[in-house]
Amino acid sequence: MEEKYTCLQDVLDEIYNSEEDAMEHGFGDGVNKNNFIKFFEKGALLKSLERYFEMWDLGERGIDYCELIGDYYEYQRASWCFYYLFLFLSDLKDPSFIPEVMKYFPPDGEYHWPWCMEDMWTGPMLDVVTDYRRWGPAYIPWLIRSLHLLYPGVGWAAGDFMSKMMFDTFYRITPDEFPDLPIVDALPSGKREIVKNLLEKEVSGWKDALKKANIKLQKSLSEQEKKFALKDVESAKESLACAEYVLGQLLLLPEEVVRIGHR
Repeated sequence: MEEKYTCLQDVLDEIYNSEEDAMEHGFGDGVNKNNFIKFFEKGALLKSLERYFEMWDLGERGIDYCELIGDYYEYQRASWCFYYLFLFLSDLKDPSFIPEVMKYFPPDGEYHWPWCMEDMWTGPMLDVVTDYRRWGPAYIPWLIRSLHLLYPGVGWAAGDFMSKMMFDTFYRITPDEFPDLPIVDALPSGKREIVKNLLEKEVSGWKDALKKANIKLQKSLSEQEKKFALKDVESAKESLACAEYVLGQLLLLPEEVVRIGHR
């Protein structure tokens, strides 16, 4: 099995030439990734990612890569390669790839692309970037400094990123330790207005959640309903307090400081 792959392109060729939909049936069932993980180098992965995304994009736009190979078009096969390449990024030694992949999150609204990237792609992409189990808090400064690299109209991803960074900062705090607050530490690395807008939306969202939770509590009839509703109220209060605290810390920083690190 170890002789099967001699380079990253061998892996991608197997995905591309699959006779079945690699997104539906999976790739590498029964295959030990250790046999080809040695080919996962950041530059090579990012270069291949760009190549297969371009093939996918051009095909979706009807410009190129529209030839049917077996049951699938060239651009569909390229989308499989893009998907697995993005997953392979989680095997790199650190999350320094994050600035290079912001361009792959599709915009909504007036800025939308002429084709749709479905959740089956974007969901795993979000997870790779914010994988706390893999990166720990190290992904947070990389992500804060890269938010401005998202296309206009990618507020859906930016909001998801902010919520995840907030959760990974505050969820793991325990009473017996002085807390590290990686999102607060990373604030000077971001672009002020972008980070400020996202935090204001986070605050607004938790204010709405708290209002709804209080209404639900007031309408509760049974003790069990009241118990669950009260839990929702307390949770919303805590999350709101965290969001307001981070926003307050940002506003305390001089404007010239909150941009020194972003790319």
